[in-house]
Amino acid sequence: MDQPRADFADSASTSVSLRNPPSGCTTRLTTSARTTPLIAASRDHPAVFWLIVLLFWRLYEFSTSFSNPTYFNAHVVLAWSMLHGHFDLIDPRSYFEMTHVADRSYIAYGIAPSLLMMPLVAIWGLDFHQASFNAALGGLAVALWWSITGLLGLDQWKRVWLTILFGTGSLFFFAAGQCGNTWALMHVTTAFGLMLALFDVLGARRGWLAGLGFGLAVLSRQAVLLSFPFFAVTLWSSAEAPFRQKREIAFALALGLLLAFDAWYNFARFGSPFDNGYRRVVEDTGGAGPWGLFSIHYLAINYYVYFLKLPQRIAGFPWFNPTMSGFTIFISTPAIYIALAADYRERINQLAVAAIVAIQALYLVYYWTGFEQFGCRYSVDYLPFVMLLAAAGAKYCYSWMIAIYAVLGTLVEVWGLMWWVQHGW
Repeated sequence: MDQPRADFADSASTSVSLRNPPSGCTTRLTTSARTTPLIAASRDHPAVFWLIVLLFWRLYEFSTSFSNPTYFNAHVVLAWSMLHGHFDLIDPRSYFEMTHVADRSYIAYGIAPSLLMMPLVAIWGLDFHQASFNAALGGLAVALWWSITGLLGLDQWKRVWLTILFGTGSLFFFAAGQCGNTWALMHVTTAFGLMLALFDVLGARRGWLAGLGFGLAVLSRQAVLLSFPFFAVTLWSSAEAPFRQKREIAFALALGLLLAFDAWYNFARFGSPFDNGYRRVVEDTGGAGPWGLFSIHYLAINYYVYFLKLPQRIAGFPWFNPTMSGFTIFISTPAIYIALAADYRERINQLAVAAIVAIQALYLVYYWTGFEQFGCRYSVDYLPFVMLLAAAGAKYCYSWMIAIYAVLGTLVEVWGLMWWVQHGW
């Protein structure tokens, strides 16, 4: 049985967990005193990393090929505009969600995907295939997750099943492999950025790489800024005293530069570093209703969608309709069940829970749940933290148990992808 990694523990005592683990998982002893992993991190040959990138990239591209080509490639158009020296869109498509200022058209989507694809758009222009980029970025995120499981000291089979659980057994599969539209690309970029940041704080702890990854995630989906304490505390806690300040400064500089660019981007468009244009777009397209973008009035319906809503029962195969309004994360995210076995006395797990709760809490009082969607797509924004907890729980679960959840999760995602293709959504 794998032993716990207690990199961020405080005390010098050992204790026995009295909590009953989920079926298929084992009881455990936790050692709170240790500041280094009991099992050495696994380092793979670089070829393994790039083989995983290629495998999932091609898988996502193959999956995407069954869907209608997306016309919602706003990030390609924004990248093209930035290459020409301005932030308003050149020849904007009328079906983009835009706001207009002084006869100029702007989108309010996170800018990070456009920043990443600018060198490629410089080569291929407006013909650059956003869906292929989305698939490739998805492959990189999965390979990073594979590397993270190695840093956590998991055995090979658990690493394989956890990688499948993320790559095909979660909503990430749908985001990376459905059609590559603007909204999916932002979620995939967010997951990629968070995985890059996790890879750094759990591995070499350079600081600047974590800041870069986290900054890209924030510049894709701003809600993930609420997970900032996870990275700041983890970097500080995992470093020896002489190196703490250097790593925190490197993290702050990399993140600060990206946030400063985003503030300038907002100011250049709307005259305020804090105006990202999203409220303007919502108002221009019908508004959020009497309670605005955020209100406690949305809590009841959002709670129902995220935690209780089931797919609609139908008479024939496949017997359930996912509907475009989504369904509970307890169906779309089976990694949650593996995460139940984690030791929540470890600080890193507590920080991961705090990040999940903070992001989810914001979405519970948000006026929109993500329609049109499969499952609850906003949950992808904190999925890397769920996977981190699943990896912590996997240390105390048998490989076959993880495999079952990975297969079940994959079946759910394939159902969603096939339903979307069948109905032309």
